[in-house]
Amino acid sequence: MQNKTSFTTLGLWAVFVALLIALLPHTAWAFRQYEPMESPALLGSFTWADLISYVLAFAFEAAIAVLTHKLAKHFETMPKKIKSLEGWHGEWERFSYRYMNGFMFGLIITTCVSGMANLAHAVQFGQSLAIFDSLGISANIYSFAFGGVLPLVSLTFANVLSNVVEDEEAPNPLLVKANDDLKEIRKQLRDTELRAKANEEEFRKQLKDAELRVNASEEGKRLAEDRFAAMGDLIRYLFGEDKRQRIIAARKQWPELPNSAIAIIAGASPAYVSETLSADIQV
Repeated sequence: MQNKTSFTTLGLWAVFVALLIALLPHTAWAFRQYEPMESPALLGSFTWADLISYVLAFAFEAAIAVLTHKLAKHFETMPKKIKSLEGWHGEWERFSYRYMNGFMFGLIITTCVSGMANLAHAVQFGQSLAIFDSLGISANIYSFAFGGVLPLVSLTFANVLSNVVEDEEAPNPLLVKANDDLKEIRKQLRDTELRAKANEEEFRKQLKDAELRVNASEEGKRLAEDRFAAMGDLIRYLFGEDKRQRIIAARKQWPELPNSAIAIIAGASPAYVSETLSADIQV
């Protein structure tokens, strides 16, 4: 998914940069109209005024690319509290965060300059086409479509780039829920292991006490043997071949455990655990 995201994003940027490069000479032509007609030559017919025009045009077109990138990143970093707002208030907050900022202001200025320059170029060099007369369409519409539409294109790319990242990086809800469930089961299992270790330590302590008292009383010896036998039965049931006995033994030993944790300990499915425990309760 990450490779796909990178390829898609790079492809979009390649198209956008190619558009800006194609518009660069038109913007330079517009700036050239405000430079002196007579200027020292630098290389052949390329003059100092031509160089200044291209530098200005590159500055504006590069600014459009940089500000579009910054605006797209700004879209991606919208706080979660704003994303979660509902109703008209939420829509207004998201609109304000996206478009009422310095990146947007700078992008509007640069794209308007570039758009006006390319519109002027289209009007200056536009030729009469048969479609104008056949369909009764004004030539100004085509001049605007092919020369002055850059501001809308820049905003569209900023939105598209941000949406691509949001859509492709958004976490899968089912995967998130599965991970949360797995974390909860692991936590319960760790708690169960800790309690088992605590019970084991308690058992060893009791067995040691019983062994110390064995010389003093035969009754103490018998009691210790009974406890050991009871614990042996528990261990035998928990690690035996019969799943039903493992489930019942785990429930008796740890009655507070959920069925999902008992299923992990007994090596059975949650459905079989529920069925076994229900049948045991009925009996």
